[in-house]
Amino acid sequence: MTLLGVIVVMLVIFVASRALLGYTASIILTLITPAVLQRWLSRRSAKRLEDFIAQLPELTRIIANGNSAGLSMGRCLAMAGREMAEPAGAEMRRVVHRLEVGWSTDQALAELAQRMPSREINILMRTIIIQGRTGGALTDALFDIAQALEQRKELHREVQTVILGSAVSGYAVMLIGGGAVILLNFIEPGLIDQMAGSFMGQVVLVVSGVLFLLGAVLMKIVGKVDV
Repeated sequence: MTLLGVIVVMLVIFVASRALLGYTASIILTLITPAVLQRWLSRRSAKRLEDFIAQLPELTRIIANGNSAGLSMGRCLAMAGREMAEPAGAEMRRVVHRLEVGWSTDQALAELAQRMPSREINILMRTIIIQGRTGGALTDALFDIAQALEQRKELHREVQTVILGSAVSGYAVMLIGGGAVILLNFIEPGLIDQMAGSFMGQVVLVVSGVLFLLGAVLMKIVGKVDV
């Protein structure tokens, strides 16, 4: 079904863009459609992971409070699943479901760490597993982790605020460049096809595409800060 949906979207984009931008531009847009959709899906997955990481301090405190009240780890996780918003609530309910069908706490938490790959999540899950095995002071350890996660969350927010302006400016330049090409094609219909029909035009299109791609890659590298 996913493949069929992608094919339908590609056909729609080809027909619509051919009437507006010409044959060459419609082929380019159609060919890059799968990459754009893949990027969108990857971004949605990354955004869900980011939202879950942002909820870790609250999740850690809920588990710590439940543990200090004498609740079992399964009941602490169930309480977190009921009280927390998405996506943490859904993930905790998924863990609880694993426990209900016979998984051990260690297996369920390890599976969560694999499903949501993150250094913060991995540390939290390993702390719960190790402290549960050794009988250590889990509540104190969780409160310490919650405080550290809260500080890390604030630092990450400050870093994202700093780099946001540069990222927006970079993407704005790319959109202006692409919009200028589309506008020229509207003013002079068939301009892109004419460029693609000559050697110099092909060189210009290829160089422009490479520069746009290079700019996108560089902005992604610059904007990726590991806090």
